[in-house]
Amino acid sequence: MSVVICGCGNPAMVDESQSVEITGVVTLDGKPLNDAEVTFLPADGDPLVGPALVITDSQGSYTMSVNAPREYKVNVDRMMNGGPNPKLKEYQGEATSLTANVSADSKTFNFDLKSAQ
Repeated sequence: MSVVICGCGNPAMVDESQSVEITGVVTLDGKPLNDAEVTFLPADGDPLVGPALVITDSQGSYTMSVNAPREYKVNVDRMMNGGPNPKLKEYQGEATSLTANVSADSKTFNFDLKSAQ
């Protein structure tokens, strides 16, 4: 009987000690946006950093960790009738207008969204 052990480590992976805990509040037209998906995506598309996703609470608040300090594109959506919410289309996908420059000194990101017309 023989045993084969494969190492799958990747030395280029992001160092977990670089992760940053961030917080914020999401509002829509001045009211807390509860149960919304907030996704931080590396603006440079770095697959080693990857996205971070959280759901807002009843006050529109969120807390999450991102893998590294850097510039992120931010997507916000709250499903409506099983699909993306048309009121939030400006804040979804590659064309999102939301960004966050996460650093050791910049960890709070509040987003005051306006409904799409």
